[in-house]
This record gives sequence, C-alpha cells and structure tokens, in this order.
Amino acid sequence: MDYYIFKDGLQVGPFSLEQLRKMVSGKTISEDSFAKISGGPQDGQCLKIGKILADQPDQKIKTAEFLSSGNGGSIRIACPDCGQHYSVTEDLFKATVFKCSKCGIKFKLPPRADSTTEFISNIPYVDLDSDIPDGDLLCPHCWKSFDQDYILYISVHPSLYGDPILGEYAPKRFMPTVFNQMGQPLDERGLPATEMACPRCHLRIPSGLLDKPSLYFSIAGATSSGKSYFLTCLTHQLRKTLPEYFDAAFFDADPELNATLNSYEKQLFMSLKPDEITSLPATQISGEGISDRIRLDDIDIELPKPFVFDFRQNGDENDLNMIFYDNSGEMFIPGRDEWVNQATFHLSHSNGIVFLFDPVNDASMRLDLCDERDPQVSKNPRAVDQTILLNEMINRIRRHANMHSSDSCKIPLVIAIGKYDTWRNKFPLNMTETPYITKRKGWQDEEEYLLAMDNIYQVSYTLREMMLNYVPGLVNAAESFFDNVFFIPVSNFGTFAEQKTDGTIGVTPAKISPIWVDVPILLLLAQNEQIPVAKCPASNTAILGQIIKDKIVFTHPANGKIIRLPICYAGAEIELNGSKYRFPDVRKTVK
Repeated sequence: MDYYIFKDGLQVGPFSLEQLRKMVSGKTISEDSFAKISGGPQDGQCLKIGKILADQPDQKIKTAEFLSSGNGGSIRIACPDCGQHYSVTEDLFKATVFKCSKCGIKFKLPPRADSTTEFISNIPYVDLDSDIPDGDLLCPHCWKSFDQDYILYISVHPSLYGDPILGEYAPKRFMPTVFNQMGQPLDERGLPATEMACPRCHLRIPSGLLDKPSLYFSIAGATSSGKSYFLTCLTHQLRKTLPEYFDAAFFDADPELNATLNSYEKQLFMSLKPDEITSLPATQISGEGISDRIRLDDIDIELPKPFVFDFRQNGDENDLNMIFYDNSGEMFIPGRDEWVNQATFHLSHSNGIVFLFDPVNDASMRLDLCDERDPQVSKNPRAVDQTILLNEMINRIRRHANMHSSDSCKIPLVIAIGKYDTWRNKFPLNMTETPYITKRKGWQDEEEYLLAMDNIYQVSYTLREMMLNYVPGLVNAAESFFDNVFFIPVSNFGTFAEQKTDGTIGVTPAKISPIWVDVPILLLLAQNEQIPVAKCPASNTAILGQIIKDKIVFTHPANGKIIRLPICYAGAEIELNGSKYRFPDVRKTVK
C-alpha cells in the first residue's frame, strides 16, 4: 500500500509505511495528520497517521548492519533502515529485538561467529556528529547542537572506565534508562550519576547550560600579547565590578573547568609572597588545562577548554552563562586551521570577540610609543604582523559560518590595545582619570550605575586615529568585516612588568592595579543588552556627517579627510580639535 499526506492544501506522495514512520519520528509530520491510503482493503480512506502506524502489524524484523570493531570490546552497528549508528558491547548475546531511537523500526543484532553482543541500554548512545539531530542546546567544547534527550551521563562506579572517544582512563558515558526515586539516572552498577556529557564529544557539560542561555566571548591575539594575563585580570576585575555597579553576581559555574584560570588568579591576586615577581605560563597550542584531546572517527581532535561563569542579575530573573575561550597566538597562523585542531571554531559562535593587540610586538609602535623601562620593550625585541592574524581570524569566521564574501559580521569586535602602561605617556587621554561607569538617579531616587558610553566613544575614536597612523591595514580589515568595532586601551597590571634573575618577565602582585581591563567585556555585555548604558544626552551640538550604507561618513573638520566609521558610533558625541560634534543617530541610509 502507498500513502499520501496533505501539505499546504496539496496531496503529496506516495510514501511507504516506513517513510511515514521516519517522518513522524523526525517530527516532519504529526501523528494527528491525515494520510490517504492507496491500495488494499482501505483504499481511498483518509485516516490519522498515528492510527495507520498503530494498526499495521510488525514488519519482518531486519538485521542490523555490522560496521566495525572498536576499543574496549565494543562494535559499531547501523540501523538497517535509517543508518543510525550504535555502539554495543561484545560480552553477551541475546536474541532480542530492539527499536531504533531515530526512525522507530525494530531490528535484531547481526550474528557474530567469534563473539557475542548486547546493547548497552534500550536506547543506546550515539557517538557520531551526523547521528545527532540539531537541537536547542550547544556544547561549549565541540559546538554541536542537540536536544536534551540526547544528553549522556558519566558513570560513577570506579569499575566503569573506558570510553571510545575519551580513552581508556575516562569514565564510561551512557544514555540513562534506569532512575532512582529522586529521578537521578543510575549507571550500570546502580550508582546515581549527576554529571552530564555531550553526545558527540563526550566531554563534561555543566548542568547550568541546560536551563539558561549562554554568551560566548572569544579572546584572540598574537603570541606573548598577554592573553592569559588579560583573561585572568579581566575575570578578577569582573568579580568586583559587576556586583558593585550592576547588581549582578559573577562566579564560577564550574570550578573544575575553570581550574587553570583560577590557579592563575590565585597566583596573581592571592599570592602568599605578594612582593616577589611572579609569571604565568604562555598559552600553549594544546595541553592540560588548555584543551581536551578526543578521538572521533579514528581521528585525534583538539578542542579548547571553555571557562564557564554564572552571570546572575536581580536574583534569578536574568541568569545566564558567560563562557570565555583563550587561544594561543600560534593557532591564528595561516594553515593551522586543521580538522584535527578545532581550537578556533568557536569564533563563529561568539557573541563578542576581543582581539588583544600588542603594541610592543609592532615594530613601529614599539620604537615610537613604548617605554623602554619595561623589560617587555627593552628585552628580547620581536615583531609580529598582527594584521595577518586578524585577517586569518576573519577568514575562519567566514568559513565556519559559511558566509558569503560580501557578508558583514554582526559579532561585535573590541580591539583591546594592551600594555597601556608602556605607552600611556604618548596617548592624549589619561585612562586612570577617565571613568567608564557613571551613575544617575533611578527609580525611587535610587542610584543607578551605567556604562559611560560618552567616554568610551571618545576613547575609542581617539585610539582609532592613533592606530590608523601605525597599522591602517588592521583598522580597515576590522571595519570592513565587522559592523561594530571599538578600540579600547587596557593594562593588565597598571604598572611596568619586571624581570627575574633567571630572565623570566613577570609582575609583582602587590603592584597590580589593572586599568580599563574589564571594559572590553562590559562593552560586549552592553552590546548584547545585558547591562545598562548611559546614552549621550540630547544637545544642540552640530551634527557631523551622514549614514551611508551602514557607515557614518564625514569630512574631518581639521584635516579634511573623508572618514568612514562603523555604525556603532551612531549618536555618539565626539570632541575633535577642541570642538564637540555629534554623529547622526537616525539611521536613514543614503544610497
């Protein structure tokens, strides 16, 4: 018999009974939809698909396809109808019929003359990306999306070790089928399991990722630009700034995942010898605490380790995860974007990117701007073309997000110009005297704190002009691809670095006083509408320029040059050569 379904007023088909089962299982159609029967005793009748499937006798039981043997005494088989892959063990054989969790058909296991076989559970886990349908959850390790029904749990019993993806020393992952009275899944030995794992990469997932949204922030930059110091000082400062000014808690959502970052923070800010110089290890391409190595389809793959924080405003009303990634500068060298090292794949999923630019690593800026009293400037001089690294980052975002060559990127970008303490004397604005948080009278005359966007716009524009003098290619590349680009000066230490007797460069913890180090993330939080901003007040300031094709275009009042600014400056008030000007705020595009 054949079956026809009705879609948008049309009769579509014919379909086989097995195809109907697949469409219902894949939620393409509902069991409450109607299908017209062609052939057989019910020819011409229209019945609910659920009733058609329920009334049909079991089809002939097919045999699963044997694919390959794996590690730990397991084999891989495939559903004979839809090809869904399953992992099964070889220790016992039972002539049992199983139901495919994907298409719903029943099948039996293939005979093995040299071994016996048994399903791990009635709903076996899957471990190939193509086997897992996309869903509402996103793994922070491999960025595979999936539904909550596919989440794996991590075995607790000490005898349950050996995972086909994570290796023989990792606890087994399993799809839960048996639960205790508290609703906790039980492993094969009957112990309650509470930790969850991704169905694709099998890496542990914090429970908070299931019930609240996440924001992903990527930190990129050249080797020795200070990314590890920046991320350490950034998160330490956010623990103070967010509760004090924005009524928001900021704390570790998963101390185990954050262990490396927490050890850095302890070393810099909780040192038992605060008057002794200390230094952090350079970010490696891979290694313990930085990345995780897994094996998928017989290929070893490196995945970056996320740092996960809980960001909670006004109690539990606005609770979300903040996830940071720290990449080695070597990973942005052209040609390193290999399948075996997926460390930069997270860029296309980011809600904001911080590109940490190091003026000490730029030959011209080092000579013209940087103070040689800092050993980072005077010792071991090196030069890196950081524009190449930015262009490589842009190319990877295009590829991984499958963007057209003419598409612009909606992810906000902050180019943080690091080591401000080494070039502060050459910058016209004093950042220690420039506040980035302001306050006003809020509801019931309570003080409300906001991000001082007028100061941030002024600083960003002034720094942008300085960067155009030294690295115009970097500024143009960033603003040609990203719709929103800000330039922010930061100092991780607020003081010069120092050199140990063994030649290692570090910092004295007692002297650390970061400058604007938390502004890049505060700005990205504001861009994602998570913290309030103080908009520039209405005034009679002259409007400068017009908006043309999502760019603010104006003639510089001092030098007569045509300037094209990103649209994020719309409505900003900027001081140029002693006079104030306001950029247009009404977004009327001129063709």
